[in-house]
Amino acid sequence: MPIEEDFTEALRTTLLTFEPPDTPSLVEAGIRNGRRRRRRRAAAVGVSGAAVLALVGLGATAVPGLLSDGRTADRTLTGPAASATTGPATASATPTSTFTGTLPAERALATLTALLPTGLTHSSPPGGSQSGQLWVNDGHGKSLLEVHVSRQTSTTAIRNHVFAGTTPLADGTLIASRQAPPGTGPGHEVVNVLRPDGLYVTIMEWQAPSQNAPSTRTTPILTLAQLRAIASSSQWQ
Repeated sequence: MPIEEDFTEALRTTLLTFEPPDTPSLVEAGIRNGRRRRRRRAAAVGVSGAAVLALVGLGATAVPGLLSDGRTADRTLTGPAASATTGPATASATPTSTFTGTLPAERALATLTALLPTGLTHSSPPGGSQSGQLWVNDGHGKSLLEVHVSRQTSTTAIRNHVFAGTTPLADGTLIASRQAPPGTGPGHEVVNVLRPDGLYVTIMEWQAPSQNAPSTRTTPILTLAQLRAIASSSQWQ
């Protein structure tokens, strides 16, 4: 027998064995369920009303801060109750964001650019965003700046090598700077700053577009004093 005929025969057999529902019985059962639900709802409303009346009967003494005329009394809580009511206090100031390890070159360059004196143009040399290098120009020749910023957990080696013989400032900050003598290759200046919390900033300046190119300037764009001020800025945090 084809599959279509099998399916038709199965439907026919099912219809023959199907008995119609007892409609009057279903209606009576529905009515009984409806009455039962109304009785439960009425009982629940009665309980809620009794609870409200009980609260009213207690008077204002049972509800802290409620006066006899319905107004709310102003009260100042102290001790543990105050903490539980008001919740945690909001910080009055947002702490300064810091970093650990080495500051990413992109962030270091962004800070360096913001600290540059006005009147200078700047651009990124090839690979500069990864190496912390920046071209600056005052209209009289391009110079290369390079910046490295890190937070050191141990500063003993740096103090003994980079800052040997350096007198710290009143707050403990160490600043060391040097300038390459004339005739020793491209003119360049270096400033190193080490703070008591381990923040270590190094800024180098070449009087040329690259470290190995001949000098294209006779004087640096940024003086040592300007480099020291930039490297000592609080914005490196």
